[in-house]
This record gives sequence, C-alpha cells and structure tokens, in this order.
Amino acid sequence: MFSKLYKILFPDEAPERQKVLLVGSFVLVLFITIVAVFAPWKITVGVIATISALLLFFRFINFGFYLMVLVYPFMFLELFIGREINIPYVDLIAMFVFVAWVLRSIFLPPHGGLKFLKEWGKGSKMSLENFPGFLFFLFFLIICLISLVNSEYLAVSVKYIFRYVIFFYLMFVVLPYNVINSRKTLFRVFWILFGVGLFVSFMGLWSVVFSVVGGPIRRAVPVEIFGVSILGTNHNLIAEVLITVVPICFILIWETNRIWLKKFLIVSLLLMITINILTLSRTGWIALTFELFAIFLIKYRSNIKNYFKLSSIVAIIILPLFIYGYVFLTSNLVKDSTENRWQLLKISLDIFYDYPIVGGGIGTFVEQVSQNKLYIYEYGRPTEAHGLVQKILAETGILGFLSFFVFLGYILLKIIKIYRKIPNESPLKDVIFIMIVSSFGGCIFQFFQTSHFQSSFWLPIGIALAAVRLVEENFSNNFN
Repeated sequence: MFSKLYKILFPDEAPERQKVLLVGSFVLVLFITIVAVFAPWKITVGVIATISALLLFFRFINFGFYLMVLVYPFMFLELFIGREINIPYVDLIAMFVFVAWVLRSIFLPPHGGLKFLKEWGKGSKMSLENFPGFLFFLFFLIICLISLVNSEYLAVSVKYIFRYVIFFYLMFVVLPYNVINSRKTLFRVFWILFGVGLFVSFMGLWSVVFSVVGGPIRRAVPVEIFGVSILGTNHNLIAEVLITVVPICFILIWETNRIWLKKFLIVSLLLMITINILTLSRTGWIALTFELFAIFLIKYRSNIKNYFKLSSIVAIIILPLFIYGYVFLTSNLVKDSTENRWQLLKISLDIFYDYPIVGGGIGTFVEQVSQNKLYIYEYGRPTEAHGLVQKILAETGILGFLSFFVFLGYILLKIIKIYRKIPNESPLKDVIFIMIVSSFGGCIFQFFQTSHFQSSFWLPIGIALAAVRLVEENFSNNFN
C-alpha cells in the first residue's frame, strides 16, 4: 500500500528518497495542524512562513544561496520582527539555507536518508571535510570563551560569540563551501556579484552627480532606496563591495567570448574602479592598488610593454581624480577622522596591556570605549575598532590574535597551495588566482575597517574556498 502511495506522490524520486519525503511530509502536516489549532494566528502565520521558506530552500538550495549572495553587502536591509528585534536579510536567508543544507545532508541519499539512520550510533565518525579549517576555528572559539573571564559585559560577549563568531563561520565559510558544488554554480555566483557591484557603482555615481553629500567636495557614498539606507551611510561600504567585485570582473572578461559582452564588462570594470576612487576611501585605494598591481604583474607581465601604454593613458585620464582625492585627504574633515582612528588605536592597546593573554572580552570594545569620557567628549558616540588587528588583540589578547590569524592564514595558504598545483595552461589557474587577489584585498581592507565578522568580508573567502574544493574534486576530470 505504501509503495503505491510513494509512487503516486513522488513518481520521479528514488525508492529510498520516496520514503523519507513521505514521512517528512506527514510529520510536517501534523505539526502545522497542531500549531494552527492551539497557537495564536500570528504565531501560526510565522510558523507557516518559516516552514515554507525551509521547504523552498530544501528543494531549491542553490536559489536560496543565490538570493543570499544578492543581498550580502546590504546589512541595513533588515526584517523588523518587533520589540527592537531586527535581522539583516542576508543573515536570515543564510540561516534558512544552512538549515536546508543540514536537512538535505541528513535525509537525502546517497549519504543521508535511511543510510544515515541505520549508521547512527554505530561508532561511525563524522567527517570534518565539510568544515574547512574547523580545528583552527575551534581553537579561536575556545580563546573567545576563555576571554569571558575578563569581560565586564558578560551578556554582550556571550551574544557576540553566537551572533558573530560562530555565525560567520557556519554561514559564510561552511555554507558556500558545501553549496557551490559545480562550475556552473560558481560562475552564477560570480555574475550575481558582478550585478551587485554594478548596482553599488550606480549608487555611488548617483551620489556624485546629484551631490548627495553637502559641501564643496563631492564623493561617492551610499544613497537611500525608497527611504532606506540598505548599504548604510559610510563611503567605505561602497569601496568594500567593489574591492570584492573588481577582481571578479577580470574572470568574467577572460571567460567571455562574446565581443559585446566583453566590452560591456570592461566598461563596467572601469566604472567600478572610478567609483572606488571617488569614494575617497584611503583603505579602498590601498586595497584596489594592491589588487590591480597583482593582476597586472602576474597575468600581464609577458605583455607588459603593450599594456604599459594603455595603463599610461588610463592613468592620465584618472589623474584628476587622484588630485581631487588629495585635496580632500588634506582637509580638516579627514584630519579629524585620522585623529579618531589614532585614539581608538590607543584605547585598544591600553585594553591589550591590561589583558595581554586572552583580552578584555570578545565583543566588548565598543562598550569599553563608551567608558572613556575623554573620547566621548571629543568624538561623540563610541565606534568599533578601525582595524582587525587591534580589535582581536584588545578583545582576545595574544592567544586570540595568534589563533585567529592561524585560522585565516590556513585558508589563504590552502588557496595558494592549490593555485601552485594547477598547470599554467588551465583556465582554472586564472579563477583561483583571482580568488587569491580578492581574498587578500578583503584582508587588507579589514586591517583598517570594522566588518570583521560580517558577510561582506567572509562570504567572498567562503566562495574562494568553494572554488578550491571544486578544483580538488574535479581537476582529474578536466574541470573546464
């Protein structure tokens, strides 16, 4: 009887998968019925919406991941739940996709389903292959937990560990590493990132043309969309996105055979570089200079003479932009910003000197700055540490600093190691090379910025790891 029911409801599925889907469907209908009968209507609607999203991403997990990539830099595009609770859509979608991935891993064959249930509890060891750098991350997490002994804001630190430290690893490192399982998926992600970069570039262009920021000097800054600052308000947020996307434009240009599309990509690339310069972000300039220098040095060094002429023409064209930026960087506004960064650096070092081993408590830097009356008097509200190094040192001490950069170094060295093994004639070498450039560009940017445990920094690194995994798994099968 049940075999006929399996075939009627799930005619295109394998027998083992039919059983799993039928049992899951029955449990789901039963759960929704109980909730609908006994719970208030708001809870019922919320439960149904949650289950619907999980089912959607369970069936179309790549779609969920694409949606996550599409909104990854827009941390201020949030869902307001109530009682001052809100969550960025990128984090919300990431959680749904992650749960969907876990459920698929457990219930779907060949590794899940009945085989998983039969082997449960029989001494089989869970593989760590799906969790890149897990042991290194675990050591950093343990140091974060130990730092709680010095934290004067225990609740803040505990929340920070779950909300940011564990979250960034699972959602933006583990998830892309496992979901991106084909070249087709990887390049779709690249195209989505290109679209995001182009959108942010037009946002910056709009702000410059229509002088969104008051004052005699115009700069590219995020603009509101229907009254909502989805990217934020700081100019560095535009630069941060473009630092990721500019290198990826080179991959798309190299892989594209259509002339019109190649021209469009080149024009878009030049627009992104221009907008990055017009943000007048010193950090953005440093990271962009590194990325372009690395690409031209490694990729175009054989034709350096030919490209030197072209680069000279482009340099002459954008020279006024650098002069314009220099005028701005010597203004009083920038001098105040620099002094603010120096004060934050001094505060972070003071905290480190007080707690040199495991720091003053993970996630407490802003709270500790708020206790500095002189800083508040001079600069107003407290801000996050403007630099990854000083934040890690202040909050987790020398042990946290070493463990974090061992974890990050492991990831970067893994990408470089795979790159060196790929033959020069393989197109894969270009892909992994750009992933290296983009990852290092993001690291350089975070040495001076504040998105230390957010999607804008870690998602591109997770995508780079996924590309490396594809090379490892498919190189023998000519992954081209």
